[in-house]
Amino acid sequence: MKNISKAEVRQYIIINFFLVFLIQSCTRIVPKSQLVFKNCEIYWNERLFTGEYELDKGDKYILSKVYKGKIKNEKTFSNNILLMEKIYDGCYFGIQKNYNSQGKQISEGSFQSNKRVGEWKYFTKDSIYTIAY
Repeated sequence: MKNISKAEVRQYIIINFFLVFLIQSCTRIVPKSQLVFKNCEIYWNERLFTGEYELDKGDKYILSKVYKGKIKNEKTFSNNILLMEKIYDGCYFGIQKNYNSQGKQISEGSFQSNKRVGEWKYFTKDSIYTIAY
């Protein structure tokens, strides 16, 4: 009975490893220039895009995840350090988190059309400040 259990466990581990590898290898990263942005939807080859797109802006690198034509999140890096993360709830609005050059979170709040809205939290060494926009 022990041999059957070990064989089943090994088979389960191998299948799960293969599935994780398959899912990771299917993720597409395409340059932003190959995509078409229309009415809050993102198209690639005339179909709603699912995957990731990237944009190099000099010393900054932006990586965005898209699902069925809708942007889900966007991360901005500089020297491989996360500086900003946007999590989209809709077309032009969501939650934004900002980080300092050491990767420590310094602020968080809502945005709409790339402008801060609502109450934002600012983190210092031992305090949290809020500012309403």
